[in-house]
Amino acid sequence: MTNLADGRRIETVRGRPGGELAERVLGFWSAHGVLEGVAARERLEQVVCVLLDDSGEVAGVNSVHAEELPLISSRRFWIYRAFLAPGSGAENQMFKAAFERLEAEYHSDRSNPIGLGVFVSDAEEMRARPEAIWPETELFYAGTVADGRQLRLRYFWDAEIGPGAPNSPTLDETAATEYPLEEGYAIEPLAGSDRATPDDVLEMWARERAITDQAEARRRVHEVQMVALGPEGDVAGVSTAYLQRNPQLRLDLWYYRTYVAPPHRHGNLAAQLIFRTRDELEGRHARGEDTRAEGILFELENPGLRRYFNRGLWLPAGFLFISENRRGAHIRVHYFPGARAPAPA
Repeated sequence: MTNLADGRRIETVRGRPGGELAERVLGFWSAHGVLEGVAARERLEQVVCVLLDDSGEVAGVNSVHAEELPLISSRRFWIYRAFLAPGSGAENQMFKAAFERLEAEYHSDRSNPIGLGVFVSDAEEMRARPEAIWPETELFYAGTVADGRQLRLRYFWDAEIGPGAPNSPTLDETAATEYPLEEGYAIEPLAGSDRATPDDVLEMWARERAITDQAEARRRVHEVQMVALGPEGDVAGVSTAYLQRNPQLRLDLWYYRTYVAPPHRHGNLAAQLIFRTRDELEGRHARGEDTRAEGILFELENPGLRRYFNRGLWLPAGFLFISENRRGAHIRVHYFPGARAPAPA
């Protein structure tokens, strides 16, 4: 039970409110024209929390049902629904109470849905709350379905989006892991660098046969963001980013790619390129220098890494799984602070 400051309380009745409380829930739904009859009694089995006012009367009810979401490559989530009496003002507390109970169930049984999802259909709510991540509930914008509803998700802590490797780290482990840049290496923006030039990047790509099409290499070199320099001053790796609209999110995002030359793959260079490119683009956005994109997106193609890093949330990089492409690559997004979901049509 959660006590609110004004004498109200939230009771978690997961599964089915019993006896007299069940009848009061049914009466509440009926009085407000929400549900009646058989549909209401069936919904009782999906109830998670009940909000009671200071006199003990029902003032709100939430419920969930499990659903595979095609938009998220058929991952299973609990879909959240709630109705609170007008003026109740406890929407966030009700969501959090339901989330905590369902998260505990997931940790007891990993076959349960991996998070909580909300479909937002009210255009006025979309306009009033455009943040890509709602700070009160941590629900993030995961895309728009064909009928115009927005989908928002929140993963349970350590939720797995697919089978892992035997040594897959937990979210706690990755959150606590440091990825220091090895001694002798340096990473800096290619633009303005006095130690590396676009020609140096082209030479590295050609030497390692990373991009064999010279015309494509010359085109892509203009997308290079950060350049990693090895102990001998040679180009050891690069990150690139190009602006593109994502059809699922209906947003312009930086599409991120990285390449580290084989002799330099023994350390944390790839991780540091992600972190530093993220910080560089995020900084430009925050300073108003380049606000064309709402965040960064990348597609993880390596099957081994997909199995190893199999959590919905990636820490410390801060990327969220949103779907798979046709080749099975995992698509992940990182929103910049202040990023906004698209306005409804």
